[in-house]
Amino acid sequence: MTDKASLRRELRRRRLAVPRAARQQAARRVAGRALRWLQPGRRIGAYQAVGSELSLAVLITLAQQRGCSVWLPVVPRRGRRLSFADLADPRGSWRRNRHGIAEYHAPRRCAARALDVVFLPLVGFDAQGGRLGQGGGYYDSSFARRIGRRPKLIGAAFDCQRVPTLTLDAHDVRLDAVLTERCHYRCRAGQLPG
Repeated sequence: MTDKASLRRELRRRRLAVPRAARQQAARRVAGRALRWLQPGRRIGAYQAVGSELSLAVLITLAQQRGCSVWLPVVPRRGRRLSFADLADPRGSWRRNRHGIAEYHAPRRCAARALDVVFLPLVGFDAQGGRLGQGGGYYDSSFARRIGRRPKLIGAAFDCQRVPTLTLDAHDVRLDAVLTERCHYRCRAGQLPG
């Protein structure tokens, strides 16, 4: 499938077919695989799962327990660059963004490049670190100007979302790794060792 819209439909269908018990187990396994990045003092970007996306609730709890600050994406009113709201900010609250998706709004925010590690949602991924997102371009726009692979970009997904290869555009940002219920895929030189 080379058509991105068709590929998104197929991969969403696969993701939706993952049974509830398997989803919960996958969330725990992904959180366990993320421990190496959850070091005290780090700023961790995460997301609130929407629909059939892999939940990061366990990972977020572990990050906070290990002394990390957790930051959630905020879609801007205009443009495509995300800012990130501090989940620990007591003045924060949940609101719907311009797409009708619940997101955490808090006065304490940071830019994407101020994060150390970001766990990203995705629809599909490949061996070269290619990421197929929802199609809005928010993560690509936000991380296009990374300096020296910082922050680290880690995809979070179910293994069924892996495809042999993705056709990417020049502006698409590649992932450093992908965590699934089966593997920790390192996306360097096109290799995905388990």
